[in-house]
Amino acid sequence: MLTGRLGLATARVPQSDRHGVMWLARGQLFVRDGTLEFRTAGSDDLSAGVYSIPYQTLTCIVMEPGCTVSHDALRILARHGTGLIAAGTRGVRRYASMPFGPDSSARARRQALAWADADGERIFMARRMYAWRLGELLPSSDIAALRGMEGARMKKTYSRLAAQYGLTWNGRRYDRQDPQAADVPNRAINHAATAVYAAA
Repeated sequence: MLTGRLGLATARVPQSDRHGVMWLARGQLFVRDGTLEFRTAGSDDLSAGVYSIPYQTLTCIVMEPGCTVSHDALRILARHGTGLIAAGTRGVRRYASMPFGPDSSARARRQALAWADADGERIFMARRMYAWRLGELLPSSDIAALRGMEGARMKKTYSRLAAQYGLTWNGRRYDRQDPQAADVPNRAINHAATAVYAAA
């Protein structure tokens, strides 16, 4: 190997300092002069042209239909621990992904420790996540009470949205044995929830 070719001798940016996911469609991902570039014919989100891709600061690149990738691009992504996923339009289906390289397990270990500390850290984390989601720190330290408060807020949210969009709302009803028995708004919520869980 030539020293420095395609940035292989440089240090990697830790995953915890990266900026998430970049979506690319209808183009070619390749390397020119040590820089990862994407040439696209244009899509709804990106005008036609050639763009430099900051691969070292990305966790993952999602390639939608119409994309090709060069060998050098795969090599540089693998070396720097940047994931590459082949997906359908808007990520509806995932077809393949390049494995992420070895990295620190600190986040996974931190999550396991927080989960295992049922009386302290686990409840603190749950309350903090609810605070991020709901915009305020809920007063209880009991997980069942937190879930009840969340449920009450969601009931109000469903009612408000139904009124806003002129829908008849009879409450959240779902029979796992017969999901098609639900009314249209409940079936829509079921589909949305399934999509969110699948994405997560």
